[in-house]
Amino acid sequence: MENRIYTIYKKEIENIKFNENVKAIFLVGSSKNVNLNDKDAKVNDIDIFVIETSKLLQVREVKNIEGIEFDINYFSEIGVAKFIKDREYFFLKEMSNPKIIYSNLENVDIIIKKCKNAFDEGPIELSESEKKIIKNEIKSKIDRLKNYEKLEKYEYVFLTNLYLKDIIVGYFSINRKWVPKDKKIMKTLKIEDSKLFDLVQNVQKYYKYEDLLTVYEYIFKNIDVSKNIKITY
Repeated sequence: MENRIYTIYKKEIENIKFNENVKAIFLVGSSKNVNLNDKDAKVNDIDIFVIETSKLLQVREVKNIEGIEFDINYFSEIGVAKFIKDREYFFLKEMSNPKIIYSNLENVDIIIKKCKNAFDEGPIELSESEKKIIKNEIKSKIDRLKNYEKLEKYEYVFLTNLYLKDIIVGYFSINRKWVPKDKKIMKTLKIEDSKLFDLVQNVQKYYKYEDLLTVYEYIFKNIDVSKNIKITY
């Protein structure tokens, strides 16, 4: 006998398949690892990717059905090719190991393999010029904290956290690494570079401008900005 969650899920899948433009359906996210027909299954949201015949690159639909949130992303085949080429993190991450629910695509295995290869290779490598621009932009931000005594404490703490995140994101970007989600960024940083992790913790503990500058200099020490970089908008 089917449980309630599986009944709702199966009905929604059938509704999606009813559209003749649909070529493939994938279960992604955390719910793909759950046996939805298990009597003890507990799922609040279900993420689904759909490939269809369409002129639009992507359309997202979020709906709540009897307390279960369905987050459904529809992609055209052109959109799939573009997201792979552009190394779109959210797409590659999910499509590198999805659960195939339905497929009428002969090349579905090739698409998944391309996504996995692109995800494993990491984001597109930045040019030296792009790295220098990131370094300069972050430096101009943290320089605002030099005269921290002129700022209200709450403002100084807020800006320190904001710029610290920019610096950490810069670390992942210039080293051609995917930027983790906020809740996983510190855990990932500890694995990637324990010394940098300790330096970041010093900032979060003492909120000193000098500690923030130390993190910045540690990350960007090998990027030479002695020559002026011209930025055009």
